[in-house]
Amino acid sequence: MLLKCFRHDFKALSRTLVPVLIAIGAAAVFGFLNSMLAVGTLRGMDEPGTFQSILLTSSFGTLLIVGMLLAAAFTVFAVLIFVRFYRSMVTDEAYLTFTLPVSASKLIGAKFLSSAVWMILGSLAIFGAGLVILCGVTAVEPDVSILDIFEAFGGLIRETFGDSPAVFCLICLYALISGMRTYFQITAAILFGASIVRRNKALAAVGMVLGVNFLVSTVLSIAGVSALLPRVFIVSNYGAAGSPLMGSETWLIIQNIVGALLTAFFWWFSVRIAKKSVNIE
Repeated sequence: MLLKCFRHDFKALSRTLVPVLIAIGAAAVFGFLNSMLAVGTLRGMDEPGTFQSILLTSSFGTLLIVGMLLAAAFTVFAVLIFVRFYRSMVTDEAYLTFTLPVSASKLIGAKFLSSAVWMILGSLAIFGAGLVILCGVTAVEPDVSILDIFEAFGGLIRETFGDSPAVFCLICLYALISGMRTYFQITAAILFGASIVRRNKALAAVGMVLGVNFLVSTVLSIAGVSALLPRVFIVSNYGAAGSPLMGSETWLIIQNIVGALLTAFFWWFSVRIAKKSVNIE
């Protein structure tokens, strides 16, 4: 039944997210053409004239706008996912949702899995669009290839984390836990906001999301400061050669532990409210 719920939620999300993917593809093609135009104009400007300057400014300005739109596309994906969650769990559609012969935990789990798959697809689409735009540069510049860009990026990662692979692994784990925590944190806030009011549920849900996000950010900040204070004490009293365990690894470990605990709590809280307390519009 979990798989059936997953397929249903995945198809429901596709109605709004597929058009966003199409828009990302169109932006990638538009950015590709403009990057070719910008680099080609720049290469041909031995003695720049007014027309070339206008063309160059226009193409670079368009590239900036395309980049901003691609950056905003990730936020659009997230907003549409949570709008879909609200509609299926709080509005009239929730009557059908809660008549399904499936537990609340499987219901929310299926929504999380479908949302995670769509966020991955959206991230890959945005990343691919960026590569397409870079290919516009390499198509005009014969001395640069897309492989050179990948090698430079890989070299930067190796240079940054070559001596501390544990930090790189902790950062990857931190990103995973943060994504899961954020999802269940927002779903719990939406359900809780809808459970305490009878009218203006959307406004209550948004307000609760903002309030919970502020509270969680405060908790994580306190946890981060508590991890850094011993480091500050050691450095200030014994010089810069403090214990390495009080550095970035300790901060990441504490953040991951606190994030995992918050993720488990918000998952439990979402399931509990979904079982009993949601006031359907």
